[in-house]
Amino acid sequence: MAQKDATLDVKKPEKYDNRILGSDKTFTTKYTIPRRLMQGMSTHYNFFFNANVKLTEVVAGAKQGFQEDYTELLPFYNYTLDATAAQKTELDSVIQKCNAGILLHDLRNEWIDDMYFLMGKAYFFKKQFDSAYIAFQYLNYYFQPKTDEELGFKKYIGSNLNDEGNVYSVSTKEKTGITSKIFTEPPRRNDALVWQLRNYIEDSSYNAASAMIQTLRRDELFPRRLKPALEEAHAYLFYKNKVWDSAAHYLVPALDNAENMAERARWEYLIGQLYALSKKTTEAGIFFDRSIKHTIDPVMEVYARLNKIKLAQGGNEEKIIDENIKQLLKMARRDKYYNYRNIIYYMAAQMEMQRNNFDAAKTWLLKSVQYNKENLDQRNRSFLYLGNLAFEKKEYEPASGAYDSLDINSPVVKDAGMISMRKDALNGVVTKLRTIRLEDSLQKVAAMPEDEREKYVKAAARRLRKERGLKENDLLNINTNNPFANSSGADIFSGNEGKGDWYFNNNGLKSKGFTAFRNNWGSRPNVDNWRRMADVAAQFKTPEPANDRSPDGMANAADHPEDISFDGLMKNLPLTPEAAQVSNDSIQSALFGLGKAFKDQFEDYAEAIKNYETLLNRFPDTRYREEAVFDLYYCYTKLNMPVKAKQYREILGKVAPQSPYIEYIDNPKAVAERKTKLKDDATRNYEKIYDLFLEGKFEEAIIQKAKADSIYGNIYWPQQLLYIESIYYIKQRDDNSAINALQHLIQINPEAPISKKAEHIMDVLKRRDEIEKYLTNLDIERAKEDSVAVMEEKPRTGVQEQVKASGQPKAQEVAAAKEKIIKPAIDSSVFNRPKPAPQSGFSYHPAEEHYVAVVLHKVDIVFGNEAKNAFNRYNRESFNDQQIEITILPLDEDNKLMLMSGFSDAVSALDYVNKAKRVAGAQVIPWLAAGKYSFIVISTGNLKVLENNKDLEGYRQFVEANYPAQ
Repeated sequence: MAQKDATLDVKKPEKYDNRILGSDKTFTTKYTIPRRLMQGMSTHYNFFFNANVKLTEVVAGAKQGFQEDYTELLPFYNYTLDATAAQKTELDSVIQKCNAGILLHDLRNEWIDDMYFLMGKAYFFKKQFDSAYIAFQYLNYYFQPKTDEELGFKKYIGSNLNDEGNVYSVSTKEKTGITSKIFTEPPRRNDALVWQLRNYIEDSSYNAASAMIQTLRRDELFPRRLKPALEEAHAYLFYKNKVWDSAAHYLVPALDNAENMAERARWEYLIGQLYALSKKTTEAGIFFDRSIKHTIDPVMEVYARLNKIKLAQGGNEEKIIDENIKQLLKMARRDKYYNYRNIIYYMAAQMEMQRNNFDAAKTWLLKSVQYNKENLDQRNRSFLYLGNLAFEKKEYEPASGAYDSLDINSPVVKDAGMISMRKDALNGVVTKLRTIRLEDSLQKVAAMPEDEREKYVKAAARRLRKERGLKENDLLNINTNNPFANSSGADIFSGNEGKGDWYFNNNGLKSKGFTAFRNNWGSRPNVDNWRRMADVAAQFKTPEPANDRSPDGMANAADHPEDISFDGLMKNLPLTPEAAQVSNDSIQSALFGLGKAFKDQFEDYAEAIKNYETLLNRFPDTRYREEAVFDLYYCYTKLNMPVKAKQYREILGKVAPQSPYIEYIDNPKAVAERKTKLKDDATRNYEKIYDLFLEGKFEEAIIQKAKADSIYGNIYWPQQLLYIESIYYIKQRDDNSAINALQHLIQINPEAPISKKAEHIMDVLKRRDEIEKYLTNLDIERAKEDSVAVMEEKPRTGVQEQVKASGQPKAQEVAAAKEKIIKPAIDSSVFNRPKPAPQSGFSYHPAEEHYVAVVLHKVDIVFGNEAKNAFNRYNRESFNDQQIEITILPLDEDNKLMLMSGFSDAVSALDYVNKAKRVAGAQVIPWLAAGKYSFIVISTGNLKVLENNKDLEGYRQFVEANYPAQ
């Protein structure tokens, strides 16, 4: 297909049948000078120029939308092929112009190779690498050097049999004279060879690319103008294979191929990064300096300087880091880098972590956030780094705060799922840590001698009043909604007044201002129209004081004190035995919860052991003792410390000799077998309940399900059972129970196809009244018998559209008159029939009209109708060009036939069965067990026979003997 002599006979449209294209005249018309000029100018300016401009704009648009991340290794190019491929319309236009330019002009003019070259690039930017390969390869073969311009004999490619002597070459020799450069374009075949290289690399054909690069490197006729492009391709090949030092080595001579100074500076920055990854710090520093010199992007300059500082080496690492940080801070003080202080402080934190100085790194990261005004990505990067560092250092409160401030959807968050899970777990951990700290503080104050305790609490009350700017007579009118009050339990007794020079950094000044406002205007909620006292009175409501100090909750009375007087603070202290017990219960619950969180959520077994052992040492008789001892055995086993694990096994045997955990330790296999047996028993029981529901024995099914739930809980509920249970509740108009069952179904596996149907039904149930009202008021005219038009329908309303989308029964649309279909004769020899089985009165007529029957075995009519609705939806979606009507025919006590009509012969019916069987269990009726339904095809005559003799098994044998694939 890539040879000149290949022909393809494509029939033209009739009105163009006698028209001769310009390309058709190539071999029948003399190529005179006027023709050459006209054809060349027309191809160049009418087609090539416009297509080239459009292709350039596509690449420019991709570059404009590209976001650089200088904290990571830069991509090789400053655009992505995904961004170019997204501009499909523009690229298709380029390809169309190229095709038109080739077909409408003489193929001997100088711009045809340029058109093929543009076509190949357009396919490349569409990420259609196979089509790009064909275009470039065609250009390679068709436009290869020729021995005689008139005769057109081709030279050998890849051989030394040419006019240059023993020169092995695959390239086209280019003319280097001044006249040639001014008046002619270079042959695009050589450019196509280079672009074919990049096409190979993007298509991951690295071996082919490597072989071609070596061939072109040895080619003495390869033009000098393309040497930088060849070096670029070679560097890109190494970059894709992560050979950083070689990528940098070959990218250096490719710098001349950069389109402008900005792109050159970017590549110099990338070279610096590549050399830094290769531990070649001297070379990396040189190219970071070049990038600083050439760049016009201040962000790149900042990062280039920061990376250069990080490269500094010497004898004393501590001294080097200090010197680097001093240089960074010096940069931060310069006006030139004022807007980039967030980046500078972020880099300082990274340098501090090189010597494992977390406290200093945390300080710089907080400064990075403080001086970040607009760069949301950098802000998220700082919070993410702080959260990860704090988590690794087991400082969970700073970690939780950092993760809470992090935008989880930011592109800098690479593992959003893990961060989200860690964030949720840390919230619980921090709550428990604060509970322990708070209760310990309160108990410590309560344990003081009475005189000392009274003096301490009075001092704390005075300090709180001072922070809030209150006087003694203001205590009774205190507004606890003061947003500036520092009211955490830890600060009540800390003595920290938080003073600052600036108003908003001084809690005392802010509190005084708040108090002055309150004295002037009264207590006003944070709502509109706060000046209107009538609105305030209607909206403002003082909340009831909370005092939840349950074992599983926080003691938030001291965290948010309603009364900061002496008496109010004294009420929070556990001075009575009952209050002390509540405080101790809160600590026990928090310690046990911490152990469980570290064991199960973080798998930090050492930290879990620390909390469990603290719990047992402080509270030997805790109600969590049995489980805590077992968890300690588990954690020590995980840490491969069998001696300590054995010790806790012995303790468990002493404190709880009848504990079920002992069997987990001594005979885990028996526990697993018992669980398996329990699961098998539950499965069998729920399958029986499932059959009872399907058979319509609803009362018995409900009773049996209640018994099974009391034994097995709800962990063994199958989705199919929940679905048919919800259908039963829907028919009983118990929508709340139906929705509960559907919600539980979705929770089991939200991605399952049946879950999507459950969501759909829940949506419909919420609109049940609206839909039923619409259907009740729908005006339908039933068609007369033997009439084609079946109804007239009012214009569709919004509700009607929803009804149609929800799959509920809808009014039949007006049907156009059907043309009489001429049925082709069916050759029964296509059915490879084996030895005939007993016919039982059935006859074989494949050309007769057929039904597709879904045999429902022991399925109540309630679920039969649901299956009918499901197949109606499937038929509308997958066979919308075919009118298929469904009716349900009771055959005998156990079997019903769901008959689908509209199949002209056996072939069309079998085709439907083959398609429907593949998706029925997964998409159409996933809630119906496979043993409850089956497909058969049946002719009109055989259906009458089957209705009379009820011999379903006999008909199955007839189908197996006469119909293929049945």
